[in-house]
Amino acid sequence: MSAAPSTNFIRDLYARMLLTRIVDTYARQLYEQGVIDFVPGCYGYEAAQVGSAVCIKVGKDFTLPHYRDLGVVLTIGMTPYEVFRTSLQTHHHAMTPTNVLPAKPAHPIQHWGYHKHNTVTAPTPLATQLLHAAGIAFACKLRKADVVAVAYCDQSITAEPDFLEALRFTAQHQLPIVFICEREHTASPQLDPLLTDTIPQGIHYQSINGNNVVTIYQTMHKAMQCARTGDGPTFIEMHIKQPQSSRQSYTQATAHATPPTETDNGMLDKKDEHDPLIQCQHYLQQGGAWDETWAQQLSARITSETERAMLDALQDPLNKL
Repeated sequence: MSAAPSTNFIRDLYARMLLTRIVDTYARQLYEQGVIDFVPGCYGYEAAQVGSAVCIKVGKDFTLPHYRDLGVVLTIGMTPYEVFRTSLQTHHHAMTPTNVLPAKPAHPIQHWGYHKHNTVTAPTPLATQLLHAAGIAFACKLRKADVVAVAYCDQSITAEPDFLEALRFTAQHQLPIVFICEREHTASPQLDPLLTDTIPQGIHYQSINGNNVVTIYQTMHKAMQCARTGDGPTFIEMHIKQPQSSRQSYTQATAHATPPTETDNGMLDKKDEHDPLIQCQHYLQQGGAWDETWAQQLSARITSETERAMLDALQDPLNKL
């Protein structure tokens, strides 16, 4: 395992997770107002997405995100403005009449794509993107390129033939690839592992806490090194326990956007112990590196910048074509 990251690096991870949450909150507001058609929501997934994506070499490695992976695309370079504009343009296209065919229905998933940063657009059949990742990794290996493919998925596709074939092909050819499965647990007190028998020999398998951004970063960093140096592919299963507050309405934007706070006795609120931001705050507090003033200023800045990005996207004439 790699050495513990520095305090400044942990603060950067916290800032990226907070950005993801605030953008997600504003996107949910647009959805509730009927301005956009679909918001998958990534509340509680911020650590899994940011802690893994920060290890990707932007513009060099290839990323194949899951439709829920807002934190991934923000971390590797997509701006909040581009996120909002993408959703708005999709809504406008769905509402545009045509003389030949009825308007297309809203897309059921978010098709992330960012060519300049090697982000491959997610297909609607979600399991197929793992095959695409295996193909990309195979080409990179043939070219002897120092490139890793990173493919995200969730537990809903683990029984699909495409999922199984992608893993078999990857193991057979020892491809430079990291698979990440974001697996949500809402009730079970135990983290039952994925079908470990399903993971072929030749693929390193890790089952970790998907709410702890430090653990995720360290595990992903090691997996990327293994793939990059020819030591084999890795499958990381991230078990994500949803914070209780994620069940609340997204209209409470202020509550979601501001940093988590302590109780009167200085202890963290236990009802939010699964919140990735709370866990990151706790980590910084244990090291004596948490600064409440810094956290409040950070939240105010990101909230202001995100709101401005949303308003700019709403006023963009491209959304009115």
